[in-house]
Amino acid sequence: MKKYLPITLILVATVTFIFFTGTDKINDEKSPDKKNNIITGNQNIFNERNEWTENKLRSMSLREKIGQMIITYSDGYSLSENSSEYQRLSNLVVNEKVGGVIFFKGNAVQEAELINSLQDLAETPLLMSADFERGTKMRLDDGSLFPSSMALGATRNPDLAYQMGLQIAKECRAIGIGQNYAPVVDINNNSDNPIINVRSYGEDPELVSMMGDAFIKGLQDGNVIATAKHFPGHGDTDIDSHSDLPVLNFDMERLNSIELIPFKSAIKNNVMSVMIAHLSLPSLDNESNVPASLSGNIINGLLIDDMKFNGLVVTDALNMAGVVKHFSTNDVALRCANAGVDLILMPQGESKTITAIENAVNNGSIPEEVIDNAVRKILNAKNWLKLNQNKFTDVNKVSEIVNSDNAKKISKQIADESLTLVKNEGNIVPFNNASEQTCLIVSLNNGNEKANSDYFLNRFNVFNKFKSYSYYDLSGNLSGTGELVADASNYDVIVVPIYAKVKINTGTVGLPESQVSLINSLIQTGKKVVVISFGNPYLIQGFPDVSSYICAYADAESSIDSAIDSFYGTIKFKGKLPVSISSRYKFNDGITN
Repeated sequence: MKKYLPITLILVATVTFIFFTGTDKINDEKSPDKKNNIITGNQNIFNERNEWTENKLRSMSLREKIGQMIITYSDGYSLSENSSEYQRLSNLVVNEKVGGVIFFKGNAVQEAELINSLQDLAETPLLMSADFERGTKMRLDDGSLFPSSMALGATRNPDLAYQMGLQIAKECRAIGIGQNYAPVVDINNNSDNPIINVRSYGEDPELVSMMGDAFIKGLQDGNVIATAKHFPGHGDTDIDSHSDLPVLNFDMERLNSIELIPFKSAIKNNVMSVMIAHLSLPSLDNESNVPASLSGNIINGLLIDDMKFNGLVVTDALNMAGVVKHFSTNDVALRCANAGVDLILMPQGESKTITAIENAVNNGSIPEEVIDNAVRKILNAKNWLKLNQNKFTDVNKVSEIVNSDNAKKISKQIADESLTLVKNEGNIVPFNNASEQTCLIVSLNNGNEKANSDYFLNRFNVFNKFKSYSYYDLSGNLSGTGELVADASNYDVIVVPIYAKVKINTGTVGLPESQVSLINSLIQTGKKVVVISFGNPYLIQGFPDVSSYICAYADAESSIDSAIDSFYGTIKFKGKLPVSISSRYKFNDGITN
């Protein structure tokens, strides 16, 4: 266990910001652009018979058409043309004529350069995509990062969701990305959900719909295809579909009353794409282990026929255990085509997938019309993105647009308005008499991945008003914390920042029992203990007797800045809980000042 003492840091320039007035009530009055709140982008474009699309479609062989349905993957770093990864991508673009690429990592300028290089190889413009739920920094080293969707839900301010979506769209187009696999419109009404959690706007269908629609409008006003996910709803699961296949035993009455509401709202408001989840619903498809992403009953039946969605249907990533554990590459390929999927995301063998579908069409088991309908939608999407006019991006302008001052301003506004004071016995926060007190910071991280604790310490040190303070930085399972607890008795205030983030394949967003035990031991010292959750808001269930509890919902730098600002009353608490976090603290609770 290492103890760090404060180090004097140079005060960085403060960034001015503008407040947007929030509301506690969920209503249409807060929807962006009340006079014209229809989302830009029209699902009807997918059935249009425009000249460019029809000429392209006629010019393609069957195999080339199937290739358009395939979205392969890549990191976004510069690649030597002699590298194996570039050769793999080049082969898929030139020879297999895949329809697009999803990018996972990288640097904004390098990714733009790679995208231009691949577009140059492509006979038909490529549909480039990424998963930027919280901004481009989710994937890019130099991108912008916003607080989580649940933080947006806590603001009750859809204008901020719109601005965030629009800013992400600007950065997408600067890089060359035309489709964002966001937003998550799952309703997180299960505190044990290991993979959705703060990725959801909340537990209330109306709130999720309002915020999701605003975010979608921002993206599509910025000429980027938005993707509502994970249909028909991944919020009430306790299994991560990256690790296994969740099974939801819900009937249509339940789905219509909760899970489907945000998807229906998004479809009504012209969302252009829907991503299908890897989860099983036996009430809709009773074939064993068939996920929604491969189910004709759920895609063609429920989504397309019943809910009248005619935009792009994309699977969740097909390398996830919820699929590969139960089906071969060939099975997945045929089921996707038969179920109504347009974009087959990250199949385990692109060429093998194309061949399987090609053989099925040639032997009559899949009508070629099914392929034509999917490819027409894909080409119409590329036409809407104007890729047929210009498929390249200006690399010289990327750095001006990505992570701009405007992005940072919006991020801070969201963080300021989302910060939720759940409990505050004795009005501990803000620390009005900090200059007369000593403070101990005990930073806790629930995993091996480096938390943003260094940033917290640096910012705390810059703005520190306590007489003195000390610091512990801990992660994972703990042992031998008796010395720390004994040390804590020497301080007036104990601040516990917790970084409990959603991480795939971990099965939890909670804390190790040893960390929960430590918090309770600190509480038992009788000192004032303030816990700030930079992630999972449900953590208070493990230490209900804590003096003060603050939910920041994310560990973005802006969220940390806002939390520290709140300590000293620089900003007021405005956020309202978007989820019920315990039997005592319910949806819409939050102490404001």
